[in-house]
Amino acid sequence: MLESLRNKIKEILLSEVKDIIMTARNENMIVVEEKGNGDSATIADVKIGELFSRILPEILPNSIVINEEDFSEQVFEKMKTTRYIWIVDPIDGTKAFRTPNNNEYCVGIGLLDNLNPVLSLVYLPEYEFNGEKGLMFEAIDTEEGAKLNGRNILVTDKDNLSELLCIDHIHRDTELNEIEKKISSKCGKREKIRAYEGHSTLANYALVVADNLNRIFTRRNANLWDVEQSAYIVEKAGGVVFYNDGTDIFPLDLNRLNVKVDENGNNFLIIDSNIACAKTIKTEILSLIK
Repeated sequence: MLESLRNKIKEILLSEVKDIIMTARNENMIVVEEKGNGDSATIADVKIGELFSRILPEILPNSIVINEEDFSEQVFEKMKTTRYIWIVDPIDGTKAFRTPNNNEYCVGIGLLDNLNPVLSLVYLPEYEFNGEKGLMFEAIDTEEGAKLNGRNILVTDKDNLSELLCIDHIHRDTELNEIEKKISSKCGKREKIRAYEGHSTLANYALVVADNLNRIFTRRNANLWDVEQSAYIVEKAGGVVFYNDGTDIFPLDLNRLNVKVDENGNNFLIIDSNIACAKTIKTEILSLIK
């Protein structure tokens, strides 16, 4: 069943979704909603969200869809009693999407079965990496592990934090917090943690894997749909994503999620701060941040 679901979603991503993205990107970038703090929803966000909210329950009956563009507290309550839950971010990195020549945006689709991830797809239609343009990350609950453009991807064999490149904390804050400072202190001259706007959390989590986990990625106060899909890809590639207290992110703990509503009525589903890295250095990171 999972392979069939994956193949159907990949087909949709590479056809209808890609068409929506390219039309909006090249011709008609209509902003439907300004969300504040630089966030927004474009016509592409809305159309892709509507597409998956309709199609996903059709291809998997009795499932619900957690979609950034129409999330509510009522939907969160349904998560507590539903076995199959889709997590959808129609466009993660909308500010990058709206910026010419900035390709660090993506579409993320994930499936939870009793709060355990079993399928994930993260699609970067324009991102260039190692000579390839357009990246499709995927993982399903089989022995095949994670894949990038159809090829298996595995973690690094390095086992020392000082040998790794600590790179790119993606957050609108301009200063590192205490945990990030402690991690970066072990990277010496290799330290490249920085903060900047407009890039996709999902995309950067996925690129942790593309770079064979020669990166460490931290994220604070993200929405669930900004993290879950790529976190599963990291884990299926042999890495780990964990909270600052060392607890692994999966199986998903609903007590680690908080529904928030801003002054404009936008709904958010915030997950606790977390770190993605190679399993070999998790213990060393935890010893630094405690």
